[in-house]
Amino acid sequence: MTKSTVYFFEYPGEQNTNEVVETVIKRAEEGDVDAVVVASISGKTVIKVAEHLKEKGLERKVVCVSGPSSWQKYSEYKFPLIKEKEHNRLNALGVKVVDWIEEPFKPLTFRNWWEKETVEISRPQSDLFWMTLICIGGHGFRTAVEVVFMALEAGFINEGNKVIGVAGTGAGADTAIVMKASRFQDAVGIDPEKRMKIHEILAMPKETTWIGYG
Repeated sequence: MTKSTVYFFEYPGEQNTNEVVETVIKRAEEGDVDAVVVASISGKTVIKVAEHLKEKGLERKVVCVSGPSSWQKYSEYKFPLIKEKEHNRLNALGVKVVDWIEEPFKPLTFRNWWEKETVEISRPQSDLFWMTLICIGGHGFRTAVEVVFMALEAGFINEGNKVIGVAGTGAGADTAIVMKASRFQDAVGIDPEKRMKIHEILAMPKETTWIGYG
């Protein structure tokens, strides 16, 4: 069994991708993670992960979370997001693609342990949840958590299982975590057994680039 290396990068960005892939593969070799979920709009980053898993003979579920069709309103995205070449390679590697689930930017149920009451937080106020994740680990950290919620909602991973979430700041990857697969509505909710849990940080940048949260 190979022990994974933990990377704390000086700066966020795609220049960290190879090290992230390396530690993800080493962590997958330990045998207790059910799947690897990768935020990969174009499919290129998840292909790197899936190819390295295949080279090592590791049969793990691999899920690519790309952007939904609603992103067509943003001029910076050119559809289809995953081009034919990458799409064919993903199929050959057995990677499941999530491109119809919207980002979980919605109301949230919060169990306030101090007041001993359950509070329903509206959509604008629930953004504090995402802002807090960025404060901890940056944009990639937030997204690595987000795509686990989305993969579970799509039905490609099992609730309660350990999975690896991978994401980046812009392109590529700079963050990887081991997380208990949970639903967004349960993340800080009334049932402690269903709340989210980040078991490990495998890679994370020390600095934060506030994309969209300036």
